[in-house]
Amino acid sequence: MPKTLHGRLILVLLLLIIPLGIIFVLTTLTTSRQYYREITQQLNAPLAQSLSSQRPDLMVGKDVNQNEFGDLAHDLAMTNPGVEVYVLNIDGSIIGSSVELADLEQARVNLKPILKFINEPSYPILGANPRSQNAKKIFSAAKLPHDDGYLYVLLADYQKDSVIRTVQTSTTMRLAIWSVLLALLLVLLGGILVFNLLTRRLRNLEAAMSKFKEDKFILNKPLLAITDSPKDEIDQLTNVFSDMSLKVSEHVTGLKELDSLRRELITNVSHDLRTPLAALDGYLETLELKGDLNKEDRVEYLAAARKNANRLKRLIDDLFDLSRLDANAVKANFESFPIQELVQDIILKFKAIADKKELLLSFKTQDDLDFVYADIGLIERLITNLLDNAIRHTPSGGEVAVSLKQNNNLVHIELADTGVGIEEEDVKHIFERFYRVSKERDSKGSGLGLAISKRIIALHNQEIKVQSKIGQGSVFSFSLETFKP
Repeated sequence: MPKTLHGRLILVLLLLIIPLGIIFVLTTLTTSRQYYREITQQLNAPLAQSLSSQRPDLMVGKDVNQNEFGDLAHDLAMTNPGVEVYVLNIDGSIIGSSVELADLEQARVNLKPILKFINEPSYPILGANPRSQNAKKIFSAAKLPHDDGYLYVLLADYQKDSVIRTVQTSTTMRLAIWSVLLALLLVLLGGILVFNLLTRRLRNLEAAMSKFKEDKFILNKPLLAITDSPKDEIDQLTNVFSDMSLKVSEHVTGLKELDSLRRELITNVSHDLRTPLAALDGYLETLELKGDLNKEDRVEYLAAARKNANRLKRLIDDLFDLSRLDANAVKANFESFPIQELVQDIILKFKAIADKKELLLSFKTQDDLDFVYADIGLIERLITNLLDNAIRHTPSGGEVAVSLKQNNNLVHIELADTGVGIEEEDVKHIFERFYRVSKERDSKGSGLGLAISKRIIALHNQEIKVQSKIGQGSVFSFSLETFKP
């Protein structure tokens, strides 16, 4: 059995054509035999009547005139070899025969075909052959004078020869068979060509699928062109495969990137957790070993230990919050509130830190801002993360400015700093967890603040935009919808 669809279709075509050819040849032989019998019987139909008319003395009473019958049989044998003559009485019994009576297997002939021949001829009509129990032959028949019986003439039927003999001796038959074989061959070749054309797109599709599998389900370039107006099921299947391969490739690529991020996350989490934990353990061990520390040193060590403990707690809290956001476990609780008051409260919390770092922390807002419609707790966390990020990455003497303005039904919040800025190739990665840019930037944060911020603003169907230039600073901005009563 062929392994390809193309080969199987050709095999099916062969299995259809070969029996069809055999049936056609057999049908041709059968119909030609029937046609020969019909023509022969039709041409010789008057023979028995003519013989009966020419020899009125064939019967003597109810017996056959053997002299007349012998002459009749002799004349027929001379002119038409193979013809057999029988004289039948009114019930079909054979009372005279041109064949030796010892050679006969039947002593009586069925009269139904004979009566049909005489009264309602419809050629060919086959009658009994007295020399055989089952054989049938074409004949000519006529009533004898005075209705004494029937003259029954079996005609020579050369079609009793075998099929091979018929083909060998008939030029017309050989020509017909060769014509049929040639026609079937042309049909086969045409079928192979048509099947090849019909299955070409399927073979291309199979090759594309195999190539897609060999490339580990990564699509480097489109394997098949998409048909805008599919003509049939194959075009539809091709379009479905093209769409599916693109999506599968995206998913596989995403899974690989996710696996890489997971490994990087584990490495970064391990490092970021180990650093404050090791520092905390070191200070506590020092306090344990040096029991005679003075009050000032003890306070300093405890403060350092507490600072590292707070850093460790903040990292763990950020990891927990990010995991909940990634798992869609956090739902935004929308309510209306004045955004300018929230921003002022957040700025007050960072005022001491900015002053200690000698930074100018400014705030500008448009008058008569509408209330925004958002989750106040999540927005507070978002602005806190962005403001903390801006202060940490801005050197002493710099400025961090927060501004609010409204445009139609959106309030735009912008945080600008005069820090070291971000490289262009790093901008698209800063919202990834634990991603840090140049070594010059402060790395005291958890590395999760911007990742959390991105997910918070996504819950509000908005996005954070970033503009940055090295040495000039960065601008983070986002928008919130106003409240519509």
